[in-house]
Amino acid sequence: MKLQNRHIGLLMISSGAALWGISGPMIQWLFLHSNITSIDFLVFRLLFAGTFLLLFLSCSKRQIFDIWKSKGHRFQLILFGALGMLGAQYFFIETIHVSNAVTAMLFQFLAPILITIYVAMQIKKLPTLRQLIAIGMALTGLFFLITNGSYQNIFLSKEGISFGILTMLGFTFYTVQPVSLIKRWGVMLIVGWGMLIAGIFSFLLNLDFSIQVLTEDLTVNTTIMLVGIIASGTLSFLLYIGSLNYLSPSETSILSSIEPLVAVIISIIWLNESFGYIQLAGGLCIIVAVVILTTPARNNKRGQERRASQLLSTKQRETDYI
Repeated sequence: MKLQNRHIGLLMISSGAALWGISGPMIQWLFLHSNITSIDFLVFRLLFAGTFLLLFLSCSKRQIFDIWKSKGHRFQLILFGALGMLGAQYFFIETIHVSNAVTAMLFQFLAPILITIYVAMQIKKLPTLRQLIAIGMALTGLFFLITNGSYQNIFLSKEGISFGILTMLGFTFYTVQPVSLIKRWGVMLIVGWGMLIAGIFSFLLNLDFSIQVLTEDLTVNTTIMLVGIIASGTLSFLLYIGSLNYLSPSETSILSSIEPLVAVIISIIWLNESFGYIQLAGGLCIIVAVVILTTPARNNKRGQERRASQLLSTKQRETDYI
């Protein structure tokens, strides 16, 4: 029975990661075939997704409003939604808009590097040798991704690099800031409220948003794609959360690293994107570095590595809907 449950968990996390990997190229396709802006897309997606998750929890007999009774947690939740969720979402989507889905996902995957450095600074200790190796691999991978191995050429636009770095910073804040909230209230509730709050703020910041204008720009194909993006993201998140019933967080974090690989394959086959061999090698370096960082240390004395890997597992539970 345990082996069967493990197979179920592996199937769930693999399917969830694949769906999330597909969603990036789907968003890129939507931008290529419509005049929808990043902020218009976010208003629609965040409001819908946040409402869906909260209704799902409410139907599961969760008390979704209890968190608002705590003054301290109330402020943290608003901060998470307005800055963490909205910032990470906007910069990620804008990176897709100005470059491509693979670049956005790889910059997102670099957030664990900053989280590892943050943990080291917080406990006032240098990163371990294993962490330093992973950081070096990730930085090498980033260099290859941007330059394709040539000092003279920059293969990404300035906008792509800028928004990519902001994506990395946004996901770092998004991961670190709500840790205490997640421990108390759980991932789904925090992500659900975070999305709804972020959707409200994005709507207020985009006063020109109009459902009528949005629908006028949509064709049958783009409407199907928009619904597919939201459905695949929602199902990906639920499959990831469900897989935690059968697998450890570290296992799911490692297996979810197939997301950018799926994005690369789909982008090349479907969107006719081209990547240099050195760029692909750089992406692989980033993925391997993240796998190293998300694998818990076997030595119980390595509290620094364990703390970092726990944070990164939390990150993966949150980001599998973004």
